[in-house]
Amino acid sequence: MKLFMKLTLQWRITILVAIVLIICSAALTAFSILNAQRTLMPLINGPISITKADDNSDDIVIRGIDDNEIENESTRFGTAKRDFDLKSIMVFLALTTVGTGLVYFVSGKALRPVKNLSKQVSEIDERDLSQRLTESLSHDEVSSLTKSFNQALERLEEAFNRQKRFSASAAHELKTPLATMKAGIQVLKIDKSTTLEEYKENAHMMEASVDRLTQVVNDLLIMASPNEETDELKEEVYLDVMFETIFDELSPVYEYRGITYNIECDAISFHGNAALLYRNFFNLIDNSYKYNREKGSITVRGSKTNKCVSIDVEDTGIGIPAEHIPFIFDAFYRVDGSRSRKIAGSGLGLSIVKSIIERHGGTISVSSENVKGTKISIQLPQ
Repeated sequence: MKLFMKLTLQWRITILVAIVLIICSAALTAFSILNAQRTLMPLINGPISITKADDNSDDIVIRGIDDNEIENESTRFGTAKRDFDLKSIMVFLALTTVGTGLVYFVSGKALRPVKNLSKQVSEIDERDLSQRLTESLSHDEVSSLTKSFNQALERLEEAFNRQKRFSASAAHELKTPLATMKAGIQVLKIDKSTTLEEYKENAHMMEASVDRLTQVVNDLLIMASPNEETDELKEEVYLDVMFETIFDELSPVYEYRGITYNIECDAISFHGNAALLYRNFFNLIDNSYKYNREKGSITVRGSKTNKCVSIDVEDTGIGIPAEHIPFIFDAFYRVDGSRSRKIAGSGLGLSIVKSIIERHGGTISVSSENVKGTKISIQLPQ
């Protein structure tokens, strides 16, 4: 069996069909030989001869046969029977041989798309996942398999590209504060007459860089292993209290911009990880402040059904262009495409938000209109 499984699919099909063909042909040949024997033996051993009365008449004459004639007829019929048996066996062998060859040829033709598919798959390199398999015009199983494989390649290519962007962005986020710290140290080493104020300035700059590094690392840890912090999702969370606390914390920071807020939810409560949910909505509301216009507004709505809790965070900010919406939850993704620090942040906020929501079994979606504002909608199961 192990040897059989090592054979190619074409050979396995050929062998299996050949076995069936041999069994059927052997049964048919044996039946023919036995049937011929049953039919001929009474004539060989019979004591009568059946002949026509004459060439011009359809009448028959039945007469007895003497022993010499019986022996001669028996020999002749025996020879004919052996010839019949031999020819039957030869035809059986010829048909099974030709049939097996035809099965191998036809199965090879039928399996050619599979061989071509296997060849194309083997040529795909992990460094270039943009290649696609050639889809046939037929609607058979091979065509369906090819389409499914191409769809899998598209998902893999997207995942690899996201991973590459993540690696490049992470390297940049970690490199920038390290470069700042190194520059400060080099200045102190070169300048022999550094004053106390300059030392303090460099120390402050390094502390800020360390804080930034720490924040990035902590955010990455939350994204990489959310389970470690969300083993317990049974704390009772009150939405109105949580939102009031968040706005009390953030509104003084952005007071100079004149942004107002409105909380539209009753005393809604549900179960989850209070600390992570607080951080989740803190990030969303903080973004609504950061990307809002002067004297804009932020509205938070909450509602509850038997199955889920729905929360909307809506602002009157600058909005998100449609082409960027599919990527805003990617780690380090920034809509402006730059690394400027005009608006602080590492680009991990929304990635963390999505990670926390999914850990709670919820979903998150975005609707936005450029220059008019953005609405983040969250559904959390009860």
